[in-house]
Amino acid sequence: MAASTSAITFDVKDCKVAPQTADASGSASTWGTAIDVPGITEVSLEPNFITNELKGDGGVVLSKKGKIDRLNFSCTYGELSIDVLNVILGDTKAAAGSSDAETLTMPITDATLPYFRIQFLIDDLETSGDSLAEVIVQLQKCQLTGGSLVSGSTDSFNQPNFTAEAIKPNGTPVQFGEIKFLETATGLTA
Repeated sequence: MAASTSAITFDVKDCKVAPQTADASGSASTWGTAIDVPGITEVSLEPNFITNELKGDGGVVLSKKGKIDRLNFSCTYGELSIDVLNVILGDTKAAAGSSDAETLTMPITDATLPYFRIQFLIDDLETSGDSLAEVIVQLQKCQLTGGSLVSGSTDSFNQPNFTAEAIKPNGTPVQFGEIKFLETATGLTA
């Protein structure tokens, strides 16, 4: 039986980021180990469009074209994670100290921002027909565009957030990403 083609979604359950390791034209794009974005609380996916009109005959619209140029992603999560920062900023954390008192340091430099993959999962769904176990959204080639990576406020929980843009990869598949409606739960890829 085919999966349902629509669902009411509630809550976001999981989110992962993975560094891009290869993106050669004509070859499969590949990613490193997926890192959990801890305490994911909010996600948003918005297309960015390019549109244009051809006018003639005194301002009459003769044709109109549009296409998706990129996808804009944003998320808010609950725990500051040096592993997530390492993937989205591209720096390598360095350990220093003894086994009794280890210190992790992540340098923040002006290095070129890396590409990474984002996946998120929603599994609290209502459908009007066939059963649906989960919806998984995956964005192929993302790069950080902003956010509050570290914040602090008196008497409040502080939640890191970031925004990213997804573009088409050079490798395959040549698409911004995908939205999967799954009858059987698979979870996010490692």
